[in-house]
Amino acid sequence: MKASRTTGTRRSRVVLVSIHLARTPQNLPLGAACVASALKQAEASRDTVDPVLLDGYVTEPGTELAKRIIELAPDLVGFSVYVWSREAAAACARELRSMAPGLFLVAGGAEATADPEGLLSAAPFDAIIAGEGERAGVSAITELLARGSASVAAGVFVRGETVPRIAPRRTPPEDVTRLPSPWLDGTLVPGPYGGALWELARGCPFGCTFCYESRGHRGARRFALERIEAELELFVRSGIAQVMVLDPTFNADRERAARLLRLLRERGQDLHYVIEVRAEFLDRVQARLFSELACSVQIGLQTARPEISKLVGRSLDPSLFARKVGLLNETGTVFGIDLIYGLPGDDLAGFRASLEWVLALEPNHLDVFRLSVLPGTLLFDQADSFGMARETAPPYRVLSTPTFPAADLDAAERLAKALDLFYVKGRAVAWFARALKALGARPLPLLDQFADWVEGNGGFDALSDPGSIEEAQASFLSERFAAGRQTRALPVVLDLVRLNGAWGRALAEGETTELTLGHDPEALMGPEALELRAFAAAFPASRLRYRIRPSNDGGVSIEGPLGKGDAARRSRIR
Repeated sequence: MKASRTTGTRRSRVVLVSIHLARTPQNLPLGAACVASALKQAEASRDTVDPVLLDGYVTEPGTELAKRIIELAPDLVGFSVYVWSREAAAACARELRSMAPGLFLVAGGAEATADPEGLLSAAPFDAIIAGEGERAGVSAITELLARGSASVAAGVFVRGETVPRIAPRRTPPEDVTRLPSPWLDGTLVPGPYGGALWELARGCPFGCTFCYESRGHRGARRFALERIEAELELFVRSGIAQVMVLDPTFNADRERAARLLRLLRERGQDLHYVIEVRAEFLDRVQARLFSELACSVQIGLQTARPEISKLVGRSLDPSLFARKVGLLNETGTVFGIDLIYGLPGDDLAGFRASLEWVLALEPNHLDVFRLSVLPGTLLFDQADSFGMARETAPPYRVLSTPTFPAADLDAAERLAKALDLFYVKGRAVAWFARALKALGARPLPLLDQFADWVEGNGGFDALSDPGSIEEAQASFLSERFAAGRQTRALPVVLDLVRLNGAWGRALAEGETTELTLGHDPEALMGPEALELRAFAAAFPASRLRYRIRPSNDGGVSIEGPLGKGDAARRSRIR
């Protein structure tokens, strides 16, 4: 047993480490901060523990991160461990054990919850916290610091434990109305990150088998509106630009959702929000309120095939889904849809059919990714019965299924890359359908051709920034329109590519662009340009320059034609 590191009135230093993929406004240590706030509040630790947050990155060698941790003179180090950070956290923990053999090491987070035994065997952790970390984390940390060992309990696994495990043995769900806010108590300061992760609820009432929540505590627990209002006021005062809302069933309670959206509109109008919703709960009131915010609505579809949805614990009515998403299009709300390839029972043809069906709904962006069979999920337990071969280490991707062999998964991945470049990063939603109509093409064959073109012109890795993607779109479309003998419509589609690229950069990155267009920008964005060939015939091309820039109220301004003195027109597009 290790001796206690706490002597007299000295406060024990607890360093809570979060290892991120990259520096972005969404990559901030919310989970670790929640534990830090609980340590500050709990009677057992508030006068004896000094919690400190530390950000690391997966690109940082474990030795360097360990040195930074040691410089903080910790008595205990806790890691938030997720799929992307598991190997980095384990490597750093091994380095810390070598540098400071008496240092207490603890791990929590999604990977600790899913695979406590695996983490204990992969790295020299003294304790693992499975499930929500406020209560169990405080208990394990204070016991380790006070007497050198942690008790086996719900949510706490310890090295050398011999008590039979009952899986899943997670900590009981927290009463979220009693939890301290890491934003309001100063543990997290939004300004340095440029954004915020905003937890409005925990839990989920649904049972998707590929998700951790399917094995957790069913039902949503929602934070009090008073806390939410205070946090929103803090975000506004801090001057941050964006907020990612953490609530997978944000609109399941329609009355609460409408109340929250009105709150965001009235008190947080200058922020940009990313909000996840369930399509079946959308209504006209929500769609209108979403359209009045600077926001992006994200919808998890995963597959457009009801029989495949059923195999992973989901229900799907395609016609209802299309009608509900149509409400977002009617109001001009920006929205995205998630798709997964490699689901049990699915195949390449079914995935392609799902993708084509979703593209017809005209989402602003699509997140398409290979299935990960995550430890701790119901699908992980069912994987063998479905005949699924998968990786045994993060990111746990499916490698083959009886209906989706490895070569077909690779083909789906190639198509997903082409879609991401051409449609999502290329911001093609405004002109994609028009270009297809002018070419007489279907969306997926065109994306297949684009993948061929990319591989013949430097490969996918060569297209790493908006400018290179836009040039690739223009070059590829020039070839396709020439091959289809549609050269008259080509200048119009190239104008649309460049105008929408500049508009997207102004709105998303705050970038100003000057560009030469052959047609008036307002005409290009109007109904006249829905039919490219007719537009080209009715509006002769010219060569005029315009400036596209972000406006002060969160929209986009178009200035021009430039070089015409004071007669240059200024217009604003929200």
